[in-house]
Amino acid sequence: MKLEELTWKEVAEYLKKNRQLIVPVGTCEQHGPHLPLNTDTLVADKLAEYLSQETGILVAPTLNYGVNLPCNRGYAGTCSTSKELLHGFLGSILAWWKEQGFERFYLLSAHGDPHHIEALRTIDPERAKVLELYDCDMAAVLEKQQGARHACEAETSVMMYLFPEKVRGSEIRDFDVPFEKFEPYLLHEKTEAIAGAPGNQGYPSYASAEKGKQLFVLMKHHALAWLREFNV
Repeated sequence: MKLEELTWKEVAEYLKKNRQLIVPVGTCEQHGPHLPLNTDTLVADKLAEYLSQETGILVAPTLNYGVNLPCNRGYAGTCSTSKELLHGFLGSILAWWKEQGFERFYLLSAHGDPHHIEALRTIDPERAKVLELYDCDMAAVLEKQQGARHACEAETSVMMYLFPEKVRGSEIRDFDVPFEKFEPYLLHEKTEAIAGAPGNQGYPSYASAEKGKQLFVLMKHHALAWLREFNV
């Protein structure tokens, strides 16, 4: 059930019985040569749709921009905002909805940049809860990785399952930087491009639609349990 498809009177009726809102937050970010720029947005939208069907909670229009690694600046099409601007912009949106009667917000992100997540988590910790959708135990499903990286075995598998037509299989290329070397980039301490990187981190060549199906089930169960923890 989407907020943008209702009239203001229908939203007012919804608020008489439910004051919660799911808010997907996507990105416009390169995902290697094999996945589209809106990968994070597509996954967040799918999880939001599932949670709405299970709970009846309304879904807000998706925010399509977030905070990306500075080292991604050179990948054509990628577009980032700052942590401060994302925090302020989304905070101002929630402020309007609070005035209208919404009392609790569930912010969904499929993008693990620590500055991005911090921007969301510091908006209104009491009323705006944040879930990073890949933040669940995937080790039993993955072959080459212990968890999600970027356009990797996990993320590529999920896209192969949900949106197979959007995966450029012939462009898949593995590229791995050890975490201790990648961490300064993740923390935005290093901003130059990573030499030779196609954009992804990890092993997308190990991805499959079957793994994606299993991972998406894990993500759905994790997200629903998380939401129900606060849905009182």
